[in-house]
Amino acid sequence: MNQTADASAPAICREFRATPAAADRLGTDNRMRFTHVTNTRTEELIAVAAAQDDQQDAPPALRHRVVPTGEVIVDIGGDLDVATTETAVSYVRDVIDHHRGPVIVNLAGLEFCDARGLSALLRMANHAEQAGCPFMLASPRPPLVKLMRITGLDRRLLPSG
Repeated sequence: MNQTADASAPAICREFRATPAAADRLGTDNRMRFTHVTNTRTEELIAVAAAQDDQQDAPPALRHRVVPTGEVIVDIGGDLDVATTETAVSYVRDVIDHHRGPVIVNLAGLEFCDARGLSALLRMANHAEQAGCPFMLASPRPPLVKLMRITGLDRRLLPSG
C-alpha cells in the first residue's frame, strides 16, 4: 500500500532539544533555546523563564526603635504581599508582646501592598488591641491610603484627621 503524506496532517515530532541560549537582557542565564524537529520542518523557539526579581522573595525590611516619648516605631519597607506578610506580622507581634506600649508602624518605606498585606496590617492592629497597646499606621503612600479608603480600613488603621 502506497501512502502519500497529507500536507494537512500534523507533523510528527522527531526530536526536541534544549540548549542554553545567550543571556537575557538582565544578564541572567534563564533562557533556553528549544529546537523542534518534525518530519516537515525545523522550528526554533526561545523560551525565557520569568526573571527572578531580586526583591520578589526577599523579606520586608523590618526594624524598630523606642523613641524618648515611649512609643515604639516599627519601620516596614519593601513589599508586603503573600510572600512576606507572615514574617512582618510575626515581627510586629513580637515587638507588641515585648514592648507593651504604643506602637506606630511607619510605612514610608513600603513600596507595595496587596490584599494579603492589608490583611497583615489588620492582624497587627488586632493583636495590639488584644494586648492593650495603642496601634497606629504612619506615612502610608497615597495608593495604600486609597486602598484603605475603598475597603474601609482607613477608619480602623489610620489616624482621623
